Amino acid sequence: MPVRARPLMVRPGARFACAGDGLCCTDAHLLGPVSPSEGRAIRAEHESAILREGGMVLLRTKRDGACSFLTRGGRCAIHTSPLKPRTCHRYPFLLTATLDGGRIGTDHRCPCRTMGARPLLRASDAEPALLGAGGRLSVDLRAPESISVSAGRSVSWATWRAREAALMTRLDAGERVESVLDTAPFPEVRDGSWPQIGFELADDDRPMRWARAHQWAGDAILALHGEPIRTSRPRPWCDAFDRAQRRTPELLSPDAMLADWIADAIWTLEWATRGSFALARAELATRVSMARWVAARLEAEGTRLDRAMAEAIAIVEMVGLSETWTAVLARVSIG
Repeated sequence: MPVRARPLMVRPGARFACAGDGLCCTDAHLLGPVSPSEGRAIRAEHESAILREGGMVLLRTKRDGACSFLTRGGRCAIHTSPLKPRTCHRYPFLLTATLDGGRIGTDHRCPCRTMGARPLLRASDAEPALLGAGGRLSVDLRAPESISVSAGRSVSWATWRAREAALMTRLDAGERVESVLDTAPFPEVRDGSWPQIGFELADDDRPMRWARAHQWAGDAILALHGEPIRTSRPRPWCDAFDRAQRRTPELLSPDAMLADWIADAIWTLEWATRGSFALARAELATRVSMARWVAARLEAEGTRLDRAMAEAIAIVEMVGLSETWTAVLARVSIG
């Protein structure tokens, strides 16, 4: 039986509602690609708002890394306009086709996903955003029909689902994330060391917000390996988290936020498209360790506990998308 996109499935316990915090309207990801027809329509009314890069049509960002349509109040100037591209409506959702149907996942860089009281996510809420130009579901990932759990060992989809369900139960019960992952962070890397990786990230001086996320991630790696770091760093998306904090008087558990992120990382199965679960566990344990360090540093600077963890998750999720991190995973020695 081939993998399929229907029925749509939401991970039990996942919560999301867009609150307009505006992080998705920045260089926390590519602002696009937009389709050629969308690009032409936008350019016809806003000539300077479109650029071409690497064969893609993208929305142009301002000097501060925000989309050219993001207003000073943190709102999208074309939110209700037919000009708003489909890719913008889609965020923060992604869709993984599996043997059971389509798993709806979410990015956790967005504070609308991590902070404050949010309703349970329903498949019907996400479905309109997941439709492609032809009105059919647009799949981001296709899970393998058997799942690699370690080097040279795969299990059936049914066996994996049972193992995954046990992990989700432990996370939902409040067990510490590190205990559930049950592996040490910072696995051995070939042709280099973790401090070298830390220096590479920390020295990223490009004038983009995501480069600041790299710097924070690099500092975390260096500090956790006993290396000296800078005394202060600019925060990548402080304005979006300022807005999130103003709308969220309630304090959430940082441990619960981490568990929610890890549950989604396992559920979406992106890791299964590039390696084994043994590799995924070690990689996630590494970023959990980094997130705890970043959150502790932000707390020491006076940041509210849940906001500190939300910003930390945004940083380590962002660095996990980087070319540097992809190259690191290719050099990890693990069974």
